[in-house]
This record gives sequence, structure tokens and C-alpha cells, in this order.
Amino acid sequence: MYETDIDPANIREQDVAEAQRQAEAARALLTDQESVLEEIVGEGGGDGGHVRATAAADGRVLEVVIDPRAMSEGSEALGEQILLAVRRAQDDAGRQAGALLRESLREALPSVDTDLLQERLRHLLQ
Repeated sequence: MYETDIDPANIREQDVAEAQRQAEAARALLTDQESVLEEIVGEGGGDGGHVRATAAADGRVLEVVIDPRAMSEGSEALGEQILLAVRRAQDDAGRQAGALLRESLREALPSVDTDLLQERLRHLLQ
């Protein structure tokens, strides 16, 4: 089994070869998953159930549906419900995409702790 704890002072040729193999596997898998990501549709709704929205994995809003009964709530309340529905749809799409990518990385890089990697990336991006 390949050892994931590489000593920087003693990098072996097999360490470099394994790192290259893993990087290529991850690249190929992510390329394959790109079309799957494009098919993800997140769904969200307002609190009253009168506003529904869908969003793509990249955050684009695909559709907003407003039940005519929502018009009686007033423009400010309607605006809030639209924003809420859109944000929930975007969050849902993001969760789906994140789960897909985590699973794909686990398949491509079984020796890598993807949860730790995700946590480190989250820390770096803050």
C-alpha cells in the first residue's frame, strides 16, 4: 500500500510517481464529473410555500415560480420570499455539488483524507 506521509527530506521516485498517478486520476474523474455537475438542480422555497426557485450548481437561478396568492403579501414580503427561495435553491445545489465532488475525490484518491482536505481548504479560503 502506498504511504501518504512523505518525508520532504527523502522524496523517492515512487512517491513522485504515485503523486502523479493520483493527480491524473483526480483530474480525469473531475473532468468526467463536469457534465454531472451541469445537471445538478437545487430547489428551494419561501416560508409560505408560495414561492419556489431552482438553481444550477454554479449558482445561476434557473427558475422562480410565484403562486398568485403570494401577491397578497405585499411587495416587500414577496421580495423577501423570492430571495429566501433563491438562496435555498442555491444552497441545495451547492450541497449536491459538494457531495458529488467529495465522493469523486474519495474514489480517485482513496488514500487521501478528503474531509481533512476540505477542512484545510475551507480554512485557507476564510
